[in-house]
Amino acid sequence: MQNKIREIRKQQKLSQEDLARICHVSRQTVNAVENDKYDAELSLAFKLANALGSTVDDVFTYGAKEKDADAVWCEKYQCVLWQQIDPEKVVALTEGDVAWQTKN
Repeated sequence: MQNKIREIRKQQKLSQEDLARICHVSRQTVNAVENDKYDAELSLAFKLANALGSTVDDVFTYGAKEKDADAVWCEKYQCVLWQQIDPEKVVALTEGDVAWQTKN
């Protein structure tokens, strides 16, 4: 998720520490969110946006991270598998499969 926290914070002449105190989080949390190291939980996203006098929609923009493109849903275990699959090599991937078979 991308955000404009740094840009808006600097326009308002707020430090990371200032914003952190307003939102009742650590400066490190603000830094991690600003640098896309941590995706803010919904409640934190609202606190940050409100503290910056903005809306969540204006501050945050969803952009799939590179690894999101490699996600495959596993029906059997109801989880996401983070392995890259070459679609050209997939032979079978059916509901309930734990893994997929590939051509050699």
